[in-house]
Amino acid sequence: MRIVLLITDLEPGGAPLRIARLARDMAASGVEVHVGCLAPPGPISRALEADGVPTFACNARGPRDLLTLRRLSRNLKRIRPDLIHATLTHANVAARLAGRRLRIPVLTSTATIEVERRWHLTVERCTANMDRGHLVNSRAVARHVTHAFKIPPERVHLVPPSADIPRQMPDRAGARRSIDADLPPESFVILWAGRFDPVKRIDIVVRCVERIADRNCRLLLVGDGPERTRIESLVYDSPARDRIHLLGWRDDLSPAFAAADLLLFPSLTEGMPNVVLQAMAAGVPVVGGDIPALRELDDGQQRLVLVKDRSRPATDEAYAAAADLLMRDAAARNAMSARAAAWAREHLDPARVLSAVLKIYRQTLDA
Repeated sequence: MRIVLLITDLEPGGAPLRIARLARDMAASGVEVHVGCLAPPGPISRALEADGVPTFACNARGPRDLLTLRRLSRNLKRIRPDLIHATLTHANVAARLAGRRLRIPVLTSTATIEVERRWHLTVERCTANMDRGHLVNSRAVARHVTHAFKIPPERVHLVPPSADIPRQMPDRAGARRSIDADLPPESFVILWAGRFDPVKRIDIVVRCVERIADRNCRLLLVGDGPERTRIESLVYDSPARDRIHLLGWRDDLSPAFAAADLLLFPSLTEGMPNVVLQAMAAGVPVVGGDIPALRELDDGQQRLVLVKDRSRPATDEAYAAAADLLMRDAAARNAMSARAAAWAREHLDPARVLSAVLKIYRQTLDA
């Protein structure tokens, strides 16, 4: 098989990192795989090229750059793939249009349940009948696409989630020293990691630390993205700025998870968040919003703390209260950590993802 994996951009973030891991696994299994993005090349493009996975970029200047389709078609004619597998709305629509014109089968994917960008729903619904199937990574997303995009359930394929399971976590004290020499060894460390994007609601994370009076409570913000300048200003103006550590983007989150006592995750727009899966695998307790994806991960087994609040969505006060309660109850943290890690070992093997995806590809091509 010759496969093109297409995504909107290859900047650091959950969906691009998932695509990169899938591409590497496919290449290792003997599949000829090319990874393309609509935007200019990003850091993940360079990392894939260094690992021997060919990439291309369409250098889109924005969503209205119609020449992007011409550049995409030119790359597809050059590669001549058996199948295009696209991820995220812009790439989904572009792949459907180019695939129909060039008579290449197309599979699309949705990785999140969006509540902010309503126009994404409209364009997905208008073009959904132009592909051969739609891949999702959770039952919650499957329900979303059948309802919101009007995709028939028989065309929706559920691919299991996965995460890199650490064989051995770094030493806690050493991890804290390596992350930041100013991080006190006795502090209670709250972690947030991901892409600095408005949908992640990082403001709530910062205000939570402001509400927690204990001076031993520290916050690690690990990430980068379009909101970086605003987040830096938010931290600088915060009364708790001496307890907040901005660490930038880290390719390896193992030291951050080893240093953390808690992951705080108030995002509302999510499908099956990588950082939560990684935290569960690393045995880091998670406090997150009461959203479909996290309810699915918790499954009533108290693997996570889900914050419910009458204000809907929950406020920083509700998140701070949940974090403060766990901070004072080490036994509850340890029990939650053990339940989450045990579930992760059983369910998050990346080999299951590769097997499921290749099976869907073969079924699509056979049909």
